[in-house]
Amino acid sequence: MTPERKSLNWILLHSAAMLAVLCSLFTGLRIATLQRPLVAEFEELLPQGALHPLHFFSALTISLCALLYLIFRVRNASLKKRPLWCGWHRAIIRAGYPLLAGSIASGWLLFFIAGASARDIHFFCALGMGLYLLVHGGFYLIRWGRSALFHIVLPARLHLGITALAAVPLLAITWQLTSRQSHYPLEVANIPLSDHVHIDGNADEPQWQAARAITVYTDGGANFDHGATDVTLRALSNGTEFFLLARWRDRDKSLAHLPLLKTDNGWQVQQEGFHEFNEVRHYEDKFAVLLSPSCAFGAAGTAHLGRKPLSEKPANWHGKGYHYSTDGQLHDLWHWKAVRTNDMYLADDNFIGRADRPRAGERRYTAGYQQDGKESGAYVMNWQWYRRDGITPKRLPQSLEQLAALPGTGQGPWVIPWFDYRPYTDTADADIPVGSVLPSVMYNSNRFEGDRADVRARARWHQGYWTLEMARSLVTGSSLDVPIGDGICLWVSAFDRAQIAHTRHTRAIRLAFPQ
Repeated sequence: MTPERKSLNWILLHSAAMLAVLCSLFTGLRIATLQRPLVAEFEELLPQGALHPLHFFSALTISLCALLYLIFRVRNASLKKRPLWCGWHRAIIRAGYPLLAGSIASGWLLFFIAGASARDIHFFCALGMGLYLLVHGGFYLIRWGRSALFHIVLPARLHLGITALAAVPLLAITWQLTSRQSHYPLEVANIPLSDHVHIDGNADEPQWQAARAITVYTDGGANFDHGATDVTLRALSNGTEFFLLARWRDRDKSLAHLPLLKTDNGWQVQQEGFHEFNEVRHYEDKFAVLLSPSCAFGAAGTAHLGRKPLSEKPANWHGKGYHYSTDGQLHDLWHWKAVRTNDMYLADDNFIGRADRPRAGERRYTAGYQQDGKESGAYVMNWQWYRRDGITPKRLPQSLEQLAALPGTGQGPWVIPWFDYRPYTDTADADIPVGSVLPSVMYNSNRFEGDRADVRARARWHQGYWTLEMARSLVTGSSLDVPIGDGICLWVSAFDRAQIAHTRHTRAIRLAFPQ
């Protein structure tokens, strides 16, 4: 007995669904590596690059195939039922229905609402679909061998029904509607130019209270509860400047940024992942804002996943991927850091552009993630050359009294001024007892000057929440800054004592300026 030959409509629908499920499964597993380290053990089997648009397109295809299948079954419900040629295999087929339904429902919940439970359901339903494909397809091959392939790809009749004819234009229309309208609208409240908004992290001006707030669920980060935190945003503009207020939940105020510990074998950087540029314990809290004229999935299309998404460029150490632009579009990136920039009252003004060229002797390659230029001012790390087994500090305290005033393992100031400390010498080092802790960040001036200092920012932590105020001119005149106006999209990410393991969200936030 051979399997029944199917109609052309069925073959087209079955083939599209099968390819879409495989595409969604493999791209989704690559995306899952960002927060599920166990999946990363199989990263060699997974695709790399800009996978978010592809994953969403395959999800749309699956959803459309499921809808057309329901229509197909309803239209053919009155046909005479054929006998079941294999009852237990029919049970396997029907077991795939709830897995597919769960994958579709949880995926759309993640897209529109998001939540840790929906993400877990989506992940395990996807694994179940992978197992279902193996069992379902394997049965055909075991029972009928390779001849089964001809019966499921060669139609019994060549008639193309209205269901199949409508699939392609329906998919194209759905893609346009969902991809172009898939954003959170953030209304920018207009305030008079004479109104003063003090960038101090207090957000106590009445203008902030009058601005409409939106809350965006972000997840996939390290150390937050379930890796997630809600970010509440408000925006203002006086016609010259743009103001952004962000508030997010973070149980602990993390300021111990790679502290230096004096041991019996010398000074060591306290780290558990910094050597691979993925520190998630001894680091500061951070917050990032990406601005772009594009509202495309995957952070305006800049997120390229995998250890080596650029075949001709160096691989990254952590396996998560790179940010870079493939179409020449420049994207603005504001990077606030609780230790390195907060006392400057600034956010580090960076950008994402084309993948940069590797440089000889450069240990960390960052692809398209680059910093704006500066005229002066900077923070520097308090070591000559980084080594995992030990470092030599650049500067040491002038006295034991100065050493005693340092925060140690507490929550004190974790930045030291360059000129208040003395150069490292063996003699000076001998005066410092084993067990002493030094901050790793030093200011050699109070703040950046120039293009890198365009974004004013200040944050305060209180009772488990960070409140961050940011401000920048709508148009800076810099070729490395995106002019801010109606329709500009942004993405936000929170870091809980993590170097790169930040939270994220799928849909863009689109600025709506008053007309």
